[in-house]
Amino acid sequence: MKYPGKLKSTILILFMVSYCLIINAQDTLKVNPQTVKTYVITKNDGTEYYGLIISQDEREVLLETKEIGRLYIPKHEIKSIRELTASDLKSGTVIGHNMFATRYFLTTNGLRMKKGDSYALFTWWGPEIQYGVSDGLTLGAMSTWLAVPIVITAKTTFSANENLHFGLGLLAGTLSWADWGSYGALPYGVVTFGNSRNNFNITAGYAMISGSGNKDMYGNSTGRQSSSAPLFSVGCLFRITNKVSFVGDSFIYTKSGSFAIIVPGIRVSNRPNRAFQFGFAGISIDGKLTPVPMPMLSWFIKI
Repeated sequence: MKYPGKLKSTILILFMVSYCLIINAQDTLKVNPQTVKTYVITKNDGTEYYGLIISQDEREVLLETKEIGRLYIPKHEIKSIRELTASDLKSGTVIGHNMFATRYFLTTNGLRMKKGDSYALFTWWGPEIQYGVSDGLTLGAMSTWLAVPIVITAKTTFSANENLHFGLGLLAGTLSWADWGSYGALPYGVVTFGNSRNNFNITAGYAMISGSGNKDMYGNSTGRQSSSAPLFSVGCLFRITNKVSFVGDSFIYTKSGSFAIIVPGIRVSNRPNRAFQFGFAGISIDGKLTPVPMPMLSWFIKI
């Protein structure tokens, strides 16, 4: 069949326009954020990757990341795949999740640990372990290397928005083998402003301690001794680089006179499942600050 020259030109133009529209539609599907969702893929070793899932099958997932481009991740290396929500983003930047950010040197904050999160914290004075029973509910235990005292911890957290978090917690323990009759409890509340990258925290609690008391020459108890006191704390964490953060912590007692421990330091995290922090503490008594010669050293390990 033969076509006039003008009709041939019209058909050719229509064909070219249609081809361009098809190609443009395909490109739009690749980059349109309304059609492709952003996910975080967590590997078994704790490494996290953020990006768009291009494709996946029973063997691997193809992820488009902003930092390193397209990445194939074998399915057997993947622990979880989660779609990012509005709380994971701030001004279009991924905040991410870092359970180590829930802790400073001495105190904790209102940022939540997720279900299944767990870490061990080792310091020169003793070990600690924390476990996320559910999203926002954490149970743990801490002690010294001499097992005196032994303390059980519990904390529940909730968020008003992505930058305002609250928490209620309890520490309860005993002097264990040193004096099983001596025990104490510290209920507390926290208010945290910010996220896992940058945050500022205020803690208020009330410590209650009951001792078994002294004994007379015949081994009889002379009566229990008890005391209580309000305690306060101010802490913060600010990201300096992707691997280095500034950490500040304090422990304030005001019942009789003024006593405070102030600890500024640095946290370094070269791997997502490890972190190390160090700082130098100062003790303030009635306004007079005395430095502590021994550094505060802490190792975080994801378990």
